[in-house]
Amino acid sequence: MNIFMKKIRGSFSFRLSLYILCVSVPVFVLAFFSYFHSARKSVKAESIERAQVAMDNTILQIDQVLNSVETAVQNFSWLVADKLEQPDYMYVLTQQMLRSNPHVVGCAIAFEPSYYLEKGVMYSPYSYRDGNNIYSKQLGTKDYDYHYMDWYQIPKLLGKAYWSEPYYDDGGADLIMTTYSYPLYDSAGKLYAIFTADLSLEWFTDKVEAIKPYPNSFNMMIGRGGKFLVHWNKECILNETVFATSKLVNGEELKELGHQMVAGERGMLSFGESKTELTMFYAPVKSTGWSVAVACLHSDVFAGVDSLLNIIVIIGFLGLLLLAGFCYMTIRRQVAPLTRFAGSAKEIAQGNFTTSLPTINTQDEMKQLHDSFEHMQQSLVAYIDELKDTTAKKERIESELRIAREIQMGMVPKIFPAFPEREDVDLYAKLIPAKEVGGDLYDFFIEDNKLYFIVGDVSGKGVPASLVMAVTCRLFRTVASHFQKPSEIVTSLNDTLAENNESNMFCTFFLGILDLQTGYMQYCNAGHNAPVVMRASGKTEFMEVVPNLPLGLFEGFPYDGQECTLMKGDSLFLYTDGVTEAENIEKRLYSDEHLLDFLVMHRHEHPSGLVEKVFQDIVCHAAGAEQSDDITIMCLKYK
Repeated sequence: MNIFMKKIRGSFSFRLSLYILCVSVPVFVLAFFSYFHSARKSVKAESIERAQVAMDNTILQIDQVLNSVETAVQNFSWLVADKLEQPDYMYVLTQQMLRSNPHVVGCAIAFEPSYYLEKGVMYSPYSYRDGNNIYSKQLGTKDYDYHYMDWYQIPKLLGKAYWSEPYYDDGGADLIMTTYSYPLYDSAGKLYAIFTADLSLEWFTDKVEAIKPYPNSFNMMIGRGGKFLVHWNKECILNETVFATSKLVNGEELKELGHQMVAGERGMLSFGESKTELTMFYAPVKSTGWSVAVACLHSDVFAGVDSLLNIIVIIGFLGLLLLAGFCYMTIRRQVAPLTRFAGSAKEIAQGNFTTSLPTINTQDEMKQLHDSFEHMQQSLVAYIDELKDTTAKKERIESELRIAREIQMGMVPKIFPAFPEREDVDLYAKLIPAKEVGGDLYDFFIEDNKLYFIVGDVSGKGVPASLVMAVTCRLFRTVASHFQKPSEIVTSLNDTLAENNESNMFCTFFLGILDLQTGYMQYCNAGHNAPVVMRASGKTEFMEVVPNLPLGLFEGFPYDGQECTLMKGDSLFLYTDGVTEAENIEKRLYSDEHLLDFLVMHRHEHPSGLVEKVFQDIVCHAAGAEQSDDITIMCLKYK
């Protein structure tokens, strides 16, 4: 007894529960005792079972037909393999399939592209019913490429048989159907065809609509995605989903029903107004993942419970009044400290972390709540102080990075036109780092009527890459003054960068030296993307480059140089991999092919216009995706 009283005094939740149970238990035991013995026996054991049995029998019939089709297709598959040497015999097999399976309205053997070279790219013998007759035709046409249809692609990708969602087939039988697709493999395990059998949706509609456990019952069937396959409103079939309908009628219960049916669950759900309340019985068609639902009026299902329900309502109403009054007085007294805690919490939420808390003299959950609030106050004060310090450090780092970006961008030429006094060359370049600072670089200058130009990409991003970029830019100008050939310059740069390179960072690099009097150009590529040469004659292609190693990997590596000649009007387009590897939100790359096609379309643009248009095309391709790599573009035109 002492332990029991100590429990009452020490636990707020125990006291509250005890008070509520003392009143609610006698009332609700009486009410639910009557309901349990009457409603459960008269309704759930009879009415619900009646509806479910009718629905289950229909689903069983559907499954039997579906299973028979699956078995027939699998049995016919060995005949296809046996007659592969006779492509025209496939028409005979599809006709035999229809004759032996009355539920099948169409059958096709869709072969892989160009499987039979003499039959062309598409070869798919197809037989279908038209009344009491069976006709055959070639399914694949110019306007109906079956290789891209769901019934062909999905089993091919999954590597197993598949029942399609019902669809309107305007290339085959010209009706609403579902297709069972069975992949066929040769002895080497390679797919060579998809064997299909089509069932008309009209058959399923007739079966489902025939479910009538009660005179006023109506039915529906949905696909795996919630689309109506059978519905009392014919316009909704294949045009609406249960989720779209629930949104239109603002029906959360209908939405929940759709979720449970799509999930392949079975059960019942009631919803609607009192006079039009419905009870939905639903169960899955396991072969296809579809789901059937039977809607019954509440008045039909629960007709025998109305009188009993009135009694339960009266008893429950009186009990709830008594419970509400008692709970109001009891809880009001018990939660009074919570009101004061709410005021303290509001002050804390407004930033007053030192506000006073109510005094608690008990040792129950209220005392625990008080101690938790007190600990929270102390933690918040410490957190705010730490946050202020972290914010100050972050702002200082961001300021330093902005300065570093300005220094880095000041190391590359950015005043254009580059050589306004010369009429024999036009050059434009653009560098956009992915972060505050990056590792891309470019540079150019003219000496003795020779144009020296470089484009490079340091491995990695951020500050380390920017430091290697700065070193490479300055080394280039220094080394270029001591050597004449691009291969010698690149070799010297590599030896310098590779020496004591403990970080193992490297730089892809392209160097070109163009004689502006003759158009003769010497160049050396160190693992960089091949530039694009746009000839005045209209020919646009990637330059031939020797696959030399990037700079900084191995000291003493011998770099090979190359040469070519630019004619008047020829242009050279150089870039880093940030261009071709730019991704959109779908992870699709900009790609070399797209770049080349774009340059072909805009090859007549001046260098500045071409560079800006390429950059804008990259932005459009990314479509809001975050830039993942530095982008550098250079274009020069020999005039």
